[in-house]
Amino acid sequence: MFRPVPCALALACLLAASPALAGASAAAPTPAPPSVGSDAEASNNFSFVRYRADYVVQPDAGNVQTETYEILLKTKAAVEQFSQVRLSYSEKMETLDVVSAYTLTADGQRRDVPADRIYTQESYSSAAAAMYADRKVRVIVFPNLAPGTRLVYQVRRTQQTPYFPGYFGLWETFNVFTQYDDAEVTLSAPASLPMHVDSRGVQGSDTPTVKNGQAQWRWRYQRRDPMQAQNWAAAVWEFGPNIMASTYRDWAQVGRAYQVKAGQAVQVTPQIQALADEVTAGLGDRKAQADALYRWVAQNIRYVAVYLGNGGLEPNSAQSILDNHYGDCKDHVVILEALLAAKGIASSPVLIGAGGGPTLPKIPVLGRFNHAITYVPEFDLYLDSTSAWARFGQLPDGDLGAPVLRTRDATLARTPDNDPQRNATAMDVRFTFDAQGNLRGETVPQLSDNAEIGMRAQFAQLNAQNRARAEESIMAASGFDGRGQLQLLGVPVDLTHPFGYRMAFQAEDYVDFSVAGGMAVPDPPGGESVRGLYATASAPANETPFYCNASLREETYRLQFPGSVPIIAIPKSQHFSNAAGDYRVDWTRQGQEVVVHHRLQQKAVRGADALCQPQDYPAFRALYREVRRGFRGQVLYGRLPGAAG
Repeated sequence: MFRPVPCALALACLLAASPALAGASAAAPTPAPPSVGSDAEASNNFSFVRYRADYVVQPDAGNVQTETYEILLKTKAAVEQFSQVRLSYSEKMETLDVVSAYTLTADGQRRDVPADRIYTQESYSSAAAAMYADRKVRVIVFPNLAPGTRLVYQVRRTQQTPYFPGYFGLWETFNVFTQYDDAEVTLSAPASLPMHVDSRGVQGSDTPTVKNGQAQWRWRYQRRDPMQAQNWAAAVWEFGPNIMASTYRDWAQVGRAYQVKAGQAVQVTPQIQALADEVTAGLGDRKAQADALYRWVAQNIRYVAVYLGNGGLEPNSAQSILDNHYGDCKDHVVILEALLAAKGIASSPVLIGAGGGPTLPKIPVLGRFNHAITYVPEFDLYLDSTSAWARFGQLPDGDLGAPVLRTRDATLARTPDNDPQRNATAMDVRFTFDAQGNLRGETVPQLSDNAEIGMRAQFAQLNAQNRARAEESIMAASGFDGRGQLQLLGVPVDLTHPFGYRMAFQAEDYVDFSVAGGMAVPDPPGGESVRGLYATASAPANETPFYCNASLREETYRLQFPGSVPIIAIPKSQHFSNAAGDYRVDWTRQGQEVVVHHRLQQKAVRGADALCQPQDYPAFRALYREVRRGFRGQVLYGRLPGAAG
């Protein structure tokens, strides 16, 4: 319903766990919501005592950006976060100079950062592939930090070559979860240079003052009391104070500019043609040909994660990508487009903000798009070959319901909604108890497109060495003292057929039938249940907009009791409906079998292309509360004291 989503099952959490990369940012380190841990006495971990961003734009859209930061570290967590600041830049298109860097101790002493503590590294992705070594990271290591220290640095970025001819973009967002004592952004550009400007939640005018042929803008921002962390929040730019400016008038202009170089890269060489013919040999149906070519790219071109926003925007040629067998997202698009063209199937590059929500800014700024995928108009299908786990026509969760720019015809569109058609899952679980209270059972999920993609990726990591540990972890997460056995229904890397799994399990001494008692439906080993959703809505209110998708979740539990154990009563069925969705739980009994069916259908309250608002949150909280109540229902069993027989 909202992002991020939890791991689908314990196996996924176990296999996917990995340390996050530390602290990279293109400008200021990304502020986190306030801490509520051991440093809870501080209102937040750090604050911007002073922030300045000054943009000076040249007639050709080249520009110089000077950023000044003075950051007060309030807690030990902030000390760890800012022990080094990493500043990413494009070596090909800009220079980055650290003008100054020092600390001010709580008693006023200034300590300059030694020159050898300011150095340049390859970016993570560039270090893995020399062919794409465009990104660099300038690192400032601040010594002797402690709570109460102020860290000060100034950075100058000089961009001589715009990303696109005549393009300049400015995008400043102030995080509502962070304290800003004094922030100011200035922009200066020739008055003759078109500049489209939009701001929200800041002081200042979007109409410039003009003097001596120069247009100037100035905005100020202050937030002394940061907002408390919220359970659910969309990206801060969607609702927080921000400033955007662009020399491009509309998104179509962005699409046409991108297509100039992207179109040149798609050349069908003899080697590309031969490969396309080989991959599609024996396939007369054009959609089957497109499927085969998509799968070849997804599984044979290694994905090197240099995103659109993190490097030069000019894709490599299809032939060079084929020669190297790796590329970033825009390179994936290029080689797939060339292979499709070799079979006479037209396609278009698509710029998309993967995982970025359903809206576009008014101002066409490149930063909104961080990814590239493919659109095939003949079949009205979007394809993301950077995902090695999505079948033809499937899209990863982050690609769904997103605004996109098709660059071939420079038009805006949307990918298919993240709705029940692609985001519906069901689960059948059987529990069979014996007279001693032991149980055996099986969990069989029916995966939606979203879930199938994720499960392929996770189960592809399963092997003889880690399978037993994964099965133990799944059982432990469900609270069972027993054993589990995973069975794969299909091959994770085979994108020609659906994929699924089932989980068989046994547990000893789960229930004591020698006394009368009540039993709630046990957790399903190997399955993700909606029973815990209320924990995500524990706060009584939510002050920020949030993402909400339509979805459908169904869970059916069959509990088979031994003939020697009387079933006294089962709960009544329940139904609840409000603006956020519809929930029902149906209880039935036939002989010694009790069947429980839960059905939760959630709504995109304001439509698939809009955010849910804070006033929508109580409806989701009420809906989830009913789900929690539905799972509290218990089967009453055993012989009551004094009962006959």
